[in-house]
Amino acid sequence: MDTPGAYETQATEAMFNVTLPEPGWTPQQVEDWMEGFNRGTILSTAIHEAYPGHYVQFLWVKRLNSKVRKLLFCNSNVEGWAHYTEQMMLDEGYGGGDAKLRMGQLQDALLRNARFIVGIEMHTGNMTMDQAKEFFIREGYQVPAVADVEAKRGTSDPTYLVYTLGKLQILKLRDDYKGKLGNKFMLQEFHDRFMDQGGVPLVIIRRTLLGDNSPTL
Repeated sequence: MDTPGAYETQATEAMFNVTLPEPGWTPQQVEDWMEGFNRGTILSTAIHEAYPGHYVQFLWVKRLNSKVRKLLFCNSNVEGWAHYTEQMMLDEGYGGGDAKLRMGQLQDALLRNARFIVGIEMHTGNMTMDQAKEFFIREGYQVPAVADVEAKRGTSDPTYLVYTLGKLQILKLRDDYKGKLGNKFMLQEFHDRFMDQGGVPLVIIRRTLLGDNSPTL
């Protein structure tokens, strides 16, 4: 998702980009890559990138009054929210219980879980890139073409664990906030209050919503 900046007034369109196969790939590589964009996962990706994921975040950012919160973001918040919405939307009934959509969402979740482990293991010297690729295939249930790209990304992005980390932090915050409000809890109100804080670390949002410094996990 490529959105305009918070202060952009001219180029106001947002672009949802899909990574196409490389021109020099073999037919089998192309087939593997496109397999990773099945209907279940591409819908999960659309939720993550567009609605109610990153594009909705962009709409809220434009409403913020703080310059700091408009321009600076904590990735466990930003990516955590987008990843959280993949599960939340299906949990709330989107797709009408279609098992294929749930399988796509779970496959994307496994991908992020594998990133969490691979990012740490590669950068602490406990896993080679070939071993990382095999891990994505074996434990993350990814096709080889996707596993190869993910392993390469991990060599320069040790913190691509933020997707799973942020999602778990948001789920815990939601449970704790629900426990605080009891029968007065409303999911939309929680989401609105969460988004109104911008992309700050989850510990700050917990302090705002719960009034304490309780653990984020």
